Parts: sequence; C-alpha cells; structure tokens
Amino acid sequence: MDTLAIYQIEFHGHCGVTEEERTIGQRLSVDVEMKCDVSGAARTDQLKDTIDYDQLCGEIVKIGRESHVRLIETLAERIAGKILEDRRIASVTVRVKKCLPPAKRSGEVLSSKSFGAPTKALPPRSHRSGSESTLPDR
Repeated sequence: MDTLAIYQIEFHGHCGVTEEERTIGQRLSVDVEMKCDVSGAARTDQLKDTIDYDQLCGEIVKIGRESHVRLIETLAERIAGKILEDRRIASVTVRVKKCLPPAKRSGEVLSSKSFGAPTKALPPRSHRSGSESTLPDR
C-alpha cells in the first residue's frame, strides 16, 4: 500500500468554541495522508489512474470554508468522510491545525485522527497540543 500525502492546505475557516472564532473565523491548516495503491498510475502515467491532488485540495478547502463547527475534531471527521468517498483510498489520517489559536498560551492547537484501516500517524511537530485517535475500519 502506498502513501499519498498533502501538507499545509490552508484556508480561512470558522471553527471554535468562542463566538468570535465561529463568526470572524481564523486561519486553519490541514494535512492529509492517504493509504492507497498508486502502482497503476505509476505504470500508466495518467491522472485518471491516481488521486487528483488539485481536486482533492479544492474539496478540502470547500469543506473547511463552509463548515461552522465548534471542534477541530468535527472538521477533521467531515474532511475524512469526503476523502473516503473515493473507494481507492483505504484509509486517511487528517490533521487540522488552528494557525493562531485564541488561547492565552504559546503553541498550536490541532487534532489528528485516522479513519479507515489503521495507518501510521503523521509525525508529531514541535510545540503542538491536540488529540489523536484511530477509528476502526469503515
């Protein structure tokens, strides 16, 4: 099984417990790691045989911009659900990060969740806090 990864998909979204976060919004960043077989695409060199990264990024940004949620875990789950609609993708790890969280402490706030078959989580980055969990097969 191969891994396709896209990092730092950024957009202005509305995610947070505070009223300000949900109305004004903030900069969010998403990383995704997908487990899928891309050997056919490697042989044919055809976009139709692999995951269209540009289209996928557009879908992630659309979900992020249109969602008004309290928790980054909810946003991560919505993004993963959309990604897993493509049956070529066996599992996905989604990491959602608030680039400038409103908390009165330094660091970043993120949620990292794996969906589908178990996957290797994205490597931790320094100065981050959040939650991580793995859900069973879909």
